[in-house]
Amino acid sequence: MGRELSIYLSSETVGRDPIYSSSKREFKSKIFKVVTVPVKMSPNNKSEDKPVNPNEGLHIPKWVNEDFFLPILEQDMDQFDKIVNFTPIAATSPGENYTSIMIRVIVDILLKDGSEEKVSYILKTMLEADSGADVVDSMGLFPKERMMYEVHIPQFVKLYKEAGLDVELAPKCLHVASNNDCITLVFEDLRRQKFQNVDRLKGFDLPHMRRVLQKLAELHAASAVAREINGPFDPLYCMSMYSEASRPLFESLGEMRQVQFLKAMRTWDLDDIEKYISAIGSPTDFFNGALKVNQVDENEFNVLNHGDCWANNIMFNYKENGEIDRTLFVDLQIGKWGTPAQDLWYLITTSASLDIKVKEFDHFIYIYHERLAECLKSLNYSKPIPTLRDLHILMLKYGFWGLLTSMGVLVAILLPTDKDANMKMMMAPGPEADALRYKTFVNPYFVAAMKQLFPFFENKGILSP
Repeated sequence: MGRELSIYLSSETVGRDPIYSSSKREFKSKIFKVVTVPVKMSPNNKSEDKPVNPNEGLHIPKWVNEDFFLPILEQDMDQFDKIVNFTPIAATSPGENYTSIMIRVIVDILLKDGSEEKVSYILKTMLEADSGADVVDSMGLFPKERMMYEVHIPQFVKLYKEAGLDVELAPKCLHVASNNDCITLVFEDLRRQKFQNVDRLKGFDLPHMRRVLQKLAELHAASAVAREINGPFDPLYCMSMYSEASRPLFESLGEMRQVQFLKAMRTWDLDDIEKYISAIGSPTDFFNGALKVNQVDENEFNVLNHGDCWANNIMFNYKENGEIDRTLFVDLQIGKWGTPAQDLWYLITTSASLDIKVKEFDHFIYIYHERLAECLKSLNYSKPIPTLRDLHILMLKYGFWGLLTSMGVLVAILLPTDKDANMKMMMAPGPEADALRYKTFVNPYFVAAMKQLFPFFENKGILSP
C-alpha cells in the first residue's frame, strides 16, 4: 500500500493501523497484523538461501522473532517440530508502502518426520510513533480488514456459489486472532502460487484493466445483494478520512504542500496552466469538495467499495501462454459504503496505463457495467439494475473523486522507489521535506499523467470542486 500523504491523500496513504472499539467508537494504538502462509520450498535451493532485502534501512522491531512466530507455526504446519532458521527482511522497497511496516519472514522448519520445509510470512505492523502514525489513528484499518476476511468476503463467495458460480475475490484467510492489543490475520501466500503485481509505474494494459474491472464488478454486485439480505454494513464502513473532525489536519497539510505543488505545475509545460491552477482553489475549497463527494445518497445504487483499488493491491497469475488466469484483490482495509464511482475513478486514475487512461475511459465503464449487470442478475438483485447510462451519470456526479485521487494518492503511486519517501518526511515541515514534496510533483511519470488528466477533467466538467 504505497502512497503520498497530503491534503488530497486517499485510502492507505493515511495509514497507521489502529484497533477500533465499536462500543466506544474510539481507537487504540497498539496493533499489528500478520499475513502468513506456509508453503513448501526446496531446502536445497541455493538461490533462496540469501533472500534479497529490498530495503536494508527498514527497522525491524525486536518482537518480530522466533518466539512470536512459534505458536503460529505450531497451529498452521502439520507435524511441526522446531524452527531451524529465522530470517526477517523488508517486504517492500522504499516508497512502496507509507502506512505500515511490511516485513517478509522466511523460516526453515524441521518436521517430526525429520524432513525440512521453508515457509514464508508477511508481517504487517503499525508505523512507529515518530513515523507519521498520528495521522491515521482514527481510520480503523485493521478492524475493517478483519471484518472483510472473516465476514464479508466469505459471504460474497457463498452468494455466488449458491447461484452456481465459482467466484474468488481475495486470498484465503487461514487464521484470525485478536486481543485488546492486537489483531492477527493469516493468509495464503499468493506469490507462492506465482501471483504477481503489474509495475505500478507502467499501469495496466487493456487486458489487465478488463479483468480488474470485471473483478471489481463481482465484488460490488455481491456487496449490493448482501446489503439487501443483511441490512446496512457496520458503521465502520461509513467512516471516511474526509470529515469535519479531520478538516484542521487536511487544511494544514494542504497549506504546507500547496506552494510546492503550484511551483511545480508551472514547470509542466501544460497549456493554460494558470487556468488549471485557478480551478484547483484553496486547500479549504478542495477539502469542501472532498466532503461533498464523500456523501452517500441512499436513493442511488451503492456498493461496498474496495477503497484502495490500485495496481499494487491487485494480483494476477498467468497461464503458460501468458494469458491472465486468476485475479485477486489484496489489502481490504479501506472498505467504504457508497457510490461505485469512487472505486472506478480511483482505479482508472491510478492504474490504467497512460496510453489508455483517457482514450478508453468510456470503454472501461462499459466493461464494468456488463459484468455488474450479469452478476446482479445471477444473484437475484431485487432492485432495478443500473443502466450503462446510470453509471455514466454517477461518474460525472462524483467526478471529483478523479481529481481528488490524481492530486493525492497518484503522486506517490507514480514516484519511483526513493529511500527518502516515507510518511514522516511527507508530513514534515521545513526545507528538506519541501524539497521531497517538490520532487514528487515534478516527477516525469506524474507530470505525464497530469498533462493528460487535467484537460480530461476540464472536458468532463469536473475540474473544480
